Amino acid sequence: MGRDSGHERGAALIEMALLTPILLLLVIGIWTTARAWNVHNTLDHAVREAARFGATVDPWTAGSATDVCGGGSSEADVRCAADEQLSAAAINTALVNTTCIELATNPCSVGNATGNEKVAVTLTYPNYQLDFVFFSIPVDLTATAVSRYES
Repeated sequence: MGRDSGHERGAALIEMALLTPILLLLVIGIWTTARAWNVHNTLDHAVREAARFGATVDPWTAGSATDVCGGGSSEADVRCAADEQLSAAAINTALVNTTCIELATNPCSVGNATGNEKVAVTLTYPNYQLDFVFFSIPVDLTATAVSRYES
C-alpha cells in the first residue's frame, strides 16, 4: 500500500526532464532582459551627468575640440563626461553613438521651455543584442537629458 505502483516509477524524473529546459530558458530570458535594463539605466545616468557637466562649465565652446576630457566645455568634453560613466559600468563607449549635444533655448528639440538656454545630450546604443538561447533581438537604447545652462 505504501509503495507506488510500478507504472508510476520514474514519473518525477521525466517531469523534471521536461521542465528543466523551460525553466532554463525562463532564467536566461530574465537575465538578458535585466542586463538590457541595467545598460539603459547606465545610459540614462551617463547623459544626465554629461548634461550637468555641460551646463556648469563656462564658457561653452560648441564645436571646439580643445581640452578634451580636461575640464573644458566643448561638445567633445561633454561626450567624455558621458564616456567616463559608461566606462565605469563596463560598457564599450565605441558602441554608443552621440545623437545630439547642444546648447540652445530649444536644444536637440527636447528643451521646450522658453527663456534660459539649456544643454541637451542624447546618446544612442544601436542594435543592443538581447541574446536568448535560440534567437537574438536587436533593440536601440536611447537616453536624453536636459540641464539649464548656468552661465
